[in-house]
Amino acid sequence: MLLLASANLYAKDPGDKVSNFTINNYDGKEYNLDNALKDGYVVIMFWSTECPYVQPFNDRINNYVNEFASKGITFWAVNSNSTESEERVKEHATEHKYVFPMLKDNGSVVADIFEANRTPEVFVLGKDRTILYHGRIDDNSYAEKVTSNDLKNALKEILDGKEVSVKSTKSFGCTIKRDSK
Repeated sequence: MLLLASANLYAKDPGDKVSNFTINNYDGKEYNLDNALKDGYVVIMFWSTECPYVQPFNDRINNYVNEFASKGITFWAVNSNSTESEERVKEHATEHKYVFPMLKDNGSVVADIFEANRTPEVFVLGKDRTILYHGRIDDNSYAEKVTSNDLKNALKEILDGKEVSVKSTKSFGCTIKRDSK
C-alpha cells in the first residue's frame, strides 16, 4: 500500500523537488521519505529482479551502502515493475543478501512521482526532497569496464559539502513495466 503525503509534484531533473511518499512494504515495515531524510540523504534506486542491466550492480551497490550508510546516506531499491511480484522481490533481495531495503512500489506510484523509466535509474535526494543527482550508477554495468563512477562521485561531492559537478547522466537499462492506467 502506498500513501502520498502531498499533491503529486512530478519531477525528475536535478533541482526539482518530489512529493513525500510512504510505502507499507511486504516486510511489514513502513518506509517514509521525509523520515528517512531526517538522517541525511536518500538514494532511490529503481531496481528489477529480472533486468540484465541491474544484475551486475548487485554486489557493487552493497559495497556502496557499506561505504556510505554510516555517513548519513540511506539507500532504497524500489521495484515498480508490475510484472514482478512482492514474493519475487523478497526472494531476490534475500538471494543477493542486500544490505538495503528492497521496496515494492505497487501501481508504480513512486516511479510516476520521479518519472522514472528504467532499471537501474538512480535519484539522490537532499533533506528538502530536492533531486541532487539523477541518472546511472556507473558508465558501464560491468565493473571491469567502468571509467566513471557517477553515483559514487556525486555522493562524495555531497558529503564534502560541494555542489554535484555532474548532476545528470543518461540511464541505461530495462524499461519499468507499468500496468495500463
